[in-house]
Amino acid sequence: MSALSLQILQPVHGSALVGPTVTMKGSVSGDAAGLFFKWFSSLNSAATADHPELNPLDHSVAILNWNPPLPELGTHVIVLAATDKDGIDLPSVKAVTRSAMAGGAPPAAPAPCVVHRLAPKILTPSSDGTSLSKAATTLEFLAPAQWAKEEPKNSGIWILDPNYQTINGIGLGLNLAPVGAPDPAHTADIALDLVSLPFFRAADPTDPIDPGKVKTWFRWAGALPANLGTGNYTLTLSATGGGATASASRQVVLTA
Repeated sequence: MSALSLQILQPVHGSALVGPTVTMKGSVSGDAAGLFFKWFSSLNSAATADHPELNPLDHSVAILNWNPPLPELGTHVIVLAATDKDGIDLPSVKAVTRSAMAGGAPPAAPAPCVVHRLAPKILTPSSDGTSLSKAATTLEFLAPAQWAKEEPKNSGIWILDPNYQTINGIGLGLNLAPVGAPDPAHTADIALDLVSLPFFRAADPTDPIDPGKVKTWFRWAGALPANLGTGNYTLTLSATGGGATASASRQVVLTA
């Protein structure tokens, strides 16, 4: 019997993921009969103790080519695993005789699969037409999943997650530009040092899967750049990673 091995063909290590779904494609070498296939992401918000995998309903070979939503903003470590036992309870794990794995994070993984999901979201202002004071304003926007962790557990105290920080490849930036013709003199970028930004936990009222799900958000507060004018502006939040950019925007009214 030939040796069993797996390979992740898509997504490509280091790439950006943009759009409503993600193509996940793997290949298996060797005898695939009797095997159960599971995809994993380090940022799988739907994971449970019984089903940490992305594909809890289908462990067949057909799952080597599928298109899940993978909605969480952030850098994902992707793993594809195959075993000849389906369960993850200790007796099932001990009974495994054939297995293979692909992906994981460097430097431990020989063929890693770390990808960057670009899904920026603005919390505040919550709607178009909001007035923002140039003298003092507050902007709030989504942080990558697992940006922070509760430590100690159930304490209500959240700190930066050092494990996530080591792999994060997501950058965020803000821009304000007058509505209408380009006006560089009255347009400004707001640079963001994410590690130093305050963050907080709050519900996401627009989550497509679980409205009201509590997530981590960044808060930027202060005076807006002095060169900005007043009136109708477009506020743009850009997320970058893997050589790509995605954006979210609000139409706002700047006041003195």
